[in-house]
Amino acid sequence: MKNYCIALLLLLSFAAHSQISFGARHVGKPVKLKKEDIAKFKATTTIFVLSDIIDRVEYEKILKETWTVTPYKIISKDEYNLFDMYRENYSFGELMGYKTMKQMKSGAVVTRLHTYFNVGVYDAEEIDKKLKKVKGKNPEKKKKKINSIFMGNKKAIAKFYLFPTDEFVAEALTEEREIIAESMYTKDVFFNYTTGMLKNYFQKTNDLIAAEETYWMYEKDSNKEELASLTSNTLYIPDYITKKTDAWSGGIFNRDNDEIKKLFKDYEHNYEFITREDLDTAIANNKAFYYLRYIRVNAERFAQVVNAKTGEVIYRDYFPGLFSYNLKAKNLGALSKSITRSKKKLAK
Repeated sequence: MKNYCIALLLLLSFAAHSQISFGARHVGKPVKLKKEDIAKFKATTTIFVLSDIIDRVEYEKILKETWTVTPYKIISKDEYNLFDMYRENYSFGELMGYKTMKQMKSGAVVTRLHTYFNVGVYDAEEIDKKLKKVKGKNPEKKKKKINSIFMGNKKAIAKFYLFPTDEFVAEALTEEREIIAESMYTKDVFFNYTTGMLKNYFQKTNDLIAAEETYWMYEKDSNKEELASLTSNTLYIPDYITKKTDAWSGGIFNRDNDEIKKLFKDYEHNYEFITREDLDTAIANNKAFYYLRYIRVNAERFAQVVNAKTGEVIYRDYFPGLFSYNLKAKNLGALSKSITRSKKKLAK
């Protein structure tokens, strides 16, 4: 197994349900990071281990424009050897994920997949202490124990979720960890892993860390002043958002024109569809506009309206549901009403 795989797709004992979050924990209720933990992180050099689907020159440009909280280095997955680095004064920004399987009373097995970008610091002292206790002759069991030790001793500073394509979901449900990890780093398997969206994610993450501001994606809020501008400005909709997921098969399909019209029937302001490529170009050119960023994590859904120039999230909403796998007309209707209310409140 390649060395980088140890920090990628592992079976973990915790969940991380957030499109973007910054804090001491990423489940339950939000908790502020301790001042000393933030200071420790800011004193590191951040190692970014990023997907091969984007050229390193592009990554350098994005980080130069967005990342100021720590010095940083970009390395490829093939250069990444966590065993050689975790004791050094590094923090790590890396693609990660896990899947869980649960057997229901009916006998059916429910599998959940979580994929995300994680920024954090490994606790080298605790890792070394636990590694000394790893025993046994079975190499596969030892590997799992070592993986568990590393992943259980990384303090996550910030995270944002990655929305997997149906092809990747199908692969993740059947293949081994090493193959899944390879795909995460070598194939275009996430709807929201593009140069433009990454730039906005890094902008927001950097700003949250700099401000030491706890941020929780289960919260629903909005910037009324900016949101009100959408009564006269166009909201851009990345075309992947019009796709739908089958709750039983997990497959992702294109909606037909009638279904798309029904989806947007309650959105009463101007909107326009945009390809991921055109969105990337507009963000790279520092165009001032707003777009809808939608992420689904199993049956949990997150919608954000993003300022493409600053990366600021001006509206965020969270939709839980056991079998509600798709964005719905009422969700866009709620956004539309928030825009209208924001305009009215500012007019008073």
